[in-house]
Amino acid sequence: MTCAACSKAVEGALSSVAGVKRASVALLQESAEVHYDEADVSPEALVGAVEDAGFEAGLVSVRQPKAASLEALRMRVSGMVCAACSTAVENALLSCAGVSRAAVALASGEVEVNFDGAVVTAEALVAAVEDAGFEAVLLSQGGLESLTLAVSGMSVSGDATAVEVALRRVPGVAKAAVSLATGQAEVWYDPNTAGPRDMIASIERCDGGAGGAEGLTATLLRSELAAAGGAQAAAERELRYWWGLFSSSLFFTVPVFVVAMVLPMIPGSSAITTMPIFGFPCNQLVKWVLATPVQFVVGWRFHRGAFKALRRGTANMDVLVSLGTNASYIYSVISIMFHHMNRHKLSSEYVPTDFFETSAMLITFILLGKYLEAAAKGRTSAALAALAALAPDTATLVTLDADTGGVVDSCEVPSALIHRGDVLRVLPGAKVPTDGVIADGQSYLNEAMVTGESVPKWKRPGDVVIGGTINTSNPLLVRATRVGSETVLSQIVRLVEHAQMSKAPVQAFADRVASIFVPVVIAASLLTWVGWFVAGTTRAFPAEWLPEGHSPFLFALLFAIAVLVIACPCALGLATPTAVMVGTGVAAQMGILIKGADALEAASKVDVVVFDKTGTLTRGRPTVTDWRLMDAAPRGSSAGGAPAPAAAPAALTAPGGVAGGGVDLAMLCRCVGAAESSSEHPLARAILDFCTLQLVMLRHGATTADTAAASRQHRASLGAGGKDEKDRSRGGAAYLTNGLNGNGNGYGNGAANGLNGGAGANGSNHAELEALLPKASDVVVAPGVGITCTVSREQLTSLAAAAAAAAAGSPRGPASAGGAGAKSGGGGHGSVRVAVGNRLLMQQEGVAVPEAAEGYVAPMESSGHTCVHVALDGALAGILAIADPLKPEAPGVVAALRSRKVDVVMLTGDNWRTARALAAQLGIETVFAETLPKTKAQKVRELQGAGKTVAMVGDGVNDSPALAAADVGVAIGSGTDIAIEAADYVLMRDDLEDVLVAIDVSQRTFNRIRLNYLWAMGYNTLMIPVAAGVFYPAVHMQLPPWLAGLCMAFSSVSVVASSLLLRRYRRPPRVMRRVVARGGEGQGQEGADGDEEELSGHGYGEAGQRSTLLPKAGGSLRSA
Repeated sequence: MTCAACSKAVEGALSSVAGVKRASVALLQESAEVHYDEADVSPEALVGAVEDAGFEAGLVSVRQPKAASLEALRMRVSGMVCAACSTAVENALLSCAGVSRAAVALASGEVEVNFDGAVVTAEALVAAVEDAGFEAVLLSQGGLESLTLAVSGMSVSGDATAVEVALRRVPGVAKAAVSLATGQAEVWYDPNTAGPRDMIASIERCDGGAGGAEGLTATLLRSELAAAGGAQAAAERELRYWWGLFSSSLFFTVPVFVVAMVLPMIPGSSAITTMPIFGFPCNQLVKWVLATPVQFVVGWRFHRGAFKALRRGTANMDVLVSLGTNASYIYSVISIMFHHMNRHKLSSEYVPTDFFETSAMLITFILLGKYLEAAAKGRTSAALAALAALAPDTATLVTLDADTGGVVDSCEVPSALIHRGDVLRVLPGAKVPTDGVIADGQSYLNEAMVTGESVPKWKRPGDVVIGGTINTSNPLLVRATRVGSETVLSQIVRLVEHAQMSKAPVQAFADRVASIFVPVVIAASLLTWVGWFVAGTTRAFPAEWLPEGHSPFLFALLFAIAVLVIACPCALGLATPTAVMVGTGVAAQMGILIKGADALEAASKVDVVVFDKTGTLTRGRPTVTDWRLMDAAPRGSSAGGAPAPAAAPAALTAPGGVAGGGVDLAMLCRCVGAAESSSEHPLARAILDFCTLQLVMLRHGATTADTAAASRQHRASLGAGGKDEKDRSRGGAAYLTNGLNGNGNGYGNGAANGLNGGAGANGSNHAELEALLPKASDVVVAPGVGITCTVSREQLTSLAAAAAAAAAGSPRGPASAGGAGAKSGGGGHGSVRVAVGNRLLMQQEGVAVPEAAEGYVAPMESSGHTCVHVALDGALAGILAIADPLKPEAPGVVAALRSRKVDVVMLTGDNWRTARALAAQLGIETVFAETLPKTKAQKVRELQGAGKTVAMVGDGVNDSPALAAADVGVAIGSGTDIAIEAADYVLMRDDLEDVLVAIDVSQRTFNRIRLNYLWAMGYNTLMIPVAAGVFYPAVHMQLPPWLAGLCMAFSSVSVVASSLLLRRYRRPPRVMRRVVARGGEGQGQEGADGDEEELSGHGYGEAGQRSTLLPKAGGSLRSA
């Protein structure tokens, strides 16, 4: 396929087959996807339909129903030079029975196939691609990967057999094939068990066959590890292909040009050029001889394509080129043959007219255009090639002492030979060879080239590192965990390739135009010839318009040929795919992964952006800032240091569900911590952190005042801690305990900083948690509502007694023992029912919320806090106030979106008062609060029903239904795998400004597509009339066919060059980070201590969350 007309013809041929429900064809990727009924048609019949239409087709894959057991394979295909080739490969594979899906990446030369192993084998699929005219090599199948080794030293067939046997003996090798003729070995293996070095070692230990060589050596030629770097090789192969054709054509065309155009201008040359040879004029015979190989050897691909197109009843660019060049060539042959056969009857002064130079120069210039187009298209995948090239070529492999763990040996190996589990040394300034975890050492790593995050990250033993990132400070030892196609870089490249293989909806415009373009051009050419010929024979124009030696027939023929060869359907076909390739590649370099061209088009039209609150607009690190026990005075302080609400009296109710007439802080923390340890919700982790901190401090003899001080320092440490939660993700409860062993200062700094170490759900010391919290049973998690469970009274009593004993032996003495657990045991047997959640959960549990408790909750929620109710045995026992600071860039991003005329909506499961307070700080007018996961998607559909194009931005499991329902789902890279899977865009960084960049790059790309279409349509609209001679009466100049061909060649090049301008894209200026609250009474203070809190140095503290300067909730808000 060479133009959009070809892809439309293939689509029509497939759609006409009985049993085909839908068919879509991608021109640039040379692939087709067909949905069909297996009872009515087979994949072979579909391939046959494509071949009957005049194309070469091969089955790429067949997607069976999900109930079928499908296998997956990847292969490398060489010989694909354009989108038509990739489509032919895909069609060849899809024609094979059992193939459910086939995807071809032209840039990397890779093919992914999903198939039913019970119906078709991997070898049959490779053969199908080879039958379509391409070379294919299997890379991986299921969990297997493949590699190619060059084996030197084999001289007899016994050597090949011995090498094959040796390879098959390697554990993990599933299959091996050795060719003596090529000196290569193909190996399929399980990467979890074996690696390239194992195969090389087995060959070098092999003694060869009888009479063969004893010393064999092997080197790695190709492996799955280098698969992501295939884009550059594919582009180079395409360039070599077109350069070979162009240079061959140029070799013959230059002499033709000299004889036809240069020699006639030299005085006295006519005696030589008109000298008869075998009865033919010398110059015409030379041109004939030289033009023939250009016409039928070099140009054979155009004639073959034209024949296949006409055989299927369609027409494409090949038809136009073939018609134009053959018309020139055949007319010239007839002209000189007529002169030769009638030379005795004709005047000696008669010189036949020929256009051999026209046919030769046409083909040469078209090939030049194809070569330049290939060079330009190769640059469209430069972003992918740059990403794939980030990984270093070599790595330093070290051997560790089994006893001491020290390095005993090291050597440099190619990165392709790295195995899982290898330990690699990464020196300062060097790149990390592959994904892994740090085994030893601490250092800053620059991940900007992968994630776009400009600030280096501090990494310690156990932290994950990404291949291709740069170690900036200290030496590291890294243990490889993922190699080859499993690395982050490879997955990014694969995701972008998948997006580039998809078809944008706007491409349908090119398909519709292409379906009629070539027939219209042929009709226009025919009408042009008829019009000029009739006008000439009837003398409708002056005789002096005819050039010397031209008849009306020839005069009209030149116009008709010019019309044929100046029309360019290729420009229309390339307008969308090239822009999508460049746009997705540029976005990937900025840390924005786009999963499909359809998502890119939708994002360019977004007029509403819906943000989830927790973890998206906020930092996603909520903390408990205040709490209330229902039978005691308020503890701690309200967030930011403002006075505690006066509406709540010191004593409200006495929970009746616990013996002893009341619940103290330790009892509350044990029950709540047991419940929340079973949840992964961000608020659950915050509550668990809080409960663990309080219990650890009370266990070590702290007083209530100490716990309040520790809470203040913990919030301050979170505020200054930056964005990287992973930097505080270790230590767990054990680190908390270590921080508290010692003097009283440990209560503040040690406990607070230790809490940052991850005493929550991700804490690493589970034994320490078990010593603090009872086990929960009958756990029920209600998304968007809360969690319920039961806790054994016996465990509560036991833990309280242990805490009291520990407190008695602490440096603080037994004075705190009562606080540690005097009233916390509950006594007796049985269990306590625990309910932790919002008001709805309290209603469902039949728990009465006193009016005084509402008096405490209302002002906290109005200041942006989330209040969590705790009920024990059906009675309200306490309330926890949680604050989650806004991201510094959030207000600026909201303002920037609104300045672009994009509406902003906040969607949250939190209560209305909290949602309104945060929305007021951000300037968001439309809010949906108290939404469950299923209703989030419903709200998105309501916006769509109002005619809006909706983008949803989220990061959690609860957001995945809304992400899937939105026109464009945007997942924050720090979010869950489920959210990322449901989204159309993935932001590698946890930075809301990338939402602006994603929308902007989408709009720029789609605008470029529009410009490409405008140019392609404008070119054809203007140049076809010029070639037809519309302006000839005014200018008396006829466009030579060879010049028309040159114009056609450069029209498609110009479209690709236009798309390449997207490589110059620069992200919008960073938004001004608006300070949410600055100054004012009671702001920036932390209770009586007056310690100022700042977040990441922006002066953006928790006090700002509850500033008295904020408007009243609901003042100017439009509550949806």
